[in-house]
Amino acid sequence: MNSSTSAISGMSVPAIMPWRVFLLAGFIIVALVFAGSHLNADQIDTYITHHLKKQQVPGLSLAVLHNGKVIKSRGYGLASVELNAPATPRTAYQLASDTKQFTATAIMLLVQDGTVRLSDSITNYLSALPSSWSNITVRHLLTMTSGIKDYLDRVPESAWREDFTRERLIHLMTDLPLDFLPGEEFRYSNSNYVLLAMIIQKVSQRSYDSFLGDRVFGPLGMTATRCDSLSDVITNRAALYEWESNRLVNVRFLNPTLWNNGDGGLISTAMDLAKWDAALYDDRILSASMLAEMWTPVKLNNGKTQPYGFGWDVGELRGHRWVGHGGGRPGASTQITRFLSDRLTVIVLMNGPGNAGDVALHIGGLYIPGLTLSSIKPLRDPDPDMTQRLKQCLFDLAERRDSALIMPEFRQDYAKYKWLGADLPERLSNLKSFTYVTTEKPTVYGPNPLPGVTRFCSYKLVSGDETRFYTFQLTADNHVAWYLSLSD
Repeated sequence: MNSSTSAISGMSVPAIMPWRVFLLAGFIIVALVFAGSHLNADQIDTYITHHLKKQQVPGLSLAVLHNGKVIKSRGYGLASVELNAPATPRTAYQLASDTKQFTATAIMLLVQDGTVRLSDSITNYLSALPSSWSNITVRHLLTMTSGIKDYLDRVPESAWREDFTRERLIHLMTDLPLDFLPGEEFRYSNSNYVLLAMIIQKVSQRSYDSFLGDRVFGPLGMTATRCDSLSDVITNRAALYEWESNRLVNVRFLNPTLWNNGDGGLISTAMDLAKWDAALYDDRILSASMLAEMWTPVKLNNGKTQPYGFGWDVGELRGHRWVGHGGGRPGASTQITRFLSDRLTVIVLMNGPGNAGDVALHIGGLYIPGLTLSSIKPLRDPDPDMTQRLKQCLFDLAERRDSALIMPEFRQDYAKYKWLGADLPERLSNLKSFTYVTTEKPTVYGPNPLPGVTRFCSYKLVSGDETRFYTFQLTADNHVAWYLSLSD
């Protein structure tokens, strides 16, 4: 389960514009942008159909909203390949880490009730934790700044079917030292949200599922949203698939005692999540001040910020402020991205190993001019030599060769995860061009910038009939800390 990450604002008018004219201008702008939604719909359908074929994903459900109102919803492909059942906006998908925004919401409801304080030590609520963790607060858990190791990193794939008790999960988190002192760094760790779910149960004296059902899903009429259960009959539930030995297979059994603990585990539909999006425009669940706090980048002990709030990635992309989150687990990829000042939300749910964040960003770019790299006019290349070196870096990565440009941490992760760059060899064998597009500060949509990164440099790669954009996270001394690949 990761964050994928999520995955934004910005129209300006002269300050002297009279307020009536300002409102009229705003209505005209919105009309011009969104009245063409039916035109964009054709582009969306073409793009998604191509994406599913290219990534070999069986099915996808989509909802696009403006001001909390659905302006586009549709299913693509199959929810069940065996039954030849089409995906629809009411197909239910495993949300994976998109669950985290609901866990954070539950905690904030308890804060609103006055039964939890963000500054409280987590040992005040969970007695099974070591006393040395007394300086870890609820806020540290919400913002991924606790230093607690990710329990999933310690569970080998061979153990994914086993039963995991609460005690076993806590042992996985507590029997090794913290990665860093609380508040010193940001590091994505699912353990934080497992502990938050335990706090919700302890304070509310009820199950995590029933608390969310009574306080969030019930009031909003989200009748299809609940904790996933393999034994329950769940209407319209999508089957989960992955590719193995070049063939589509059903995802192997994943024990819910490991995977469904507040860091993941909810199941929902695009239309139910549209109701959730609409509720974020008013105070039916949380007040505006609570939401603002959840969408504020976390400030570390040294005063620097990181692009994560409470269960939401937060950032700015080319002048457009956004909040969002992604979810990924075997057989599922999900993304909810809210472009705040544009008041546009894109919800993408998939039942295969695709990139829902990539899809959500591309669709957002069809509604918001200037949002995506494909809409930017390429600038003059300020450093052609660096361009050639980065191009060679891709060839080195494709052939799993060492590269002087790559930072050691990148090299280790790239070697560890075999799926990284799996498409590179074929893509580079048909390479037509690799050209510079732009350089930006490290605040753009995508993975959190790694330590030492000073800029993101983006390039357009044309290969065969495919166009992709590669964004390299570069340090001051021109080393590659990571890269992100997005389709046109």
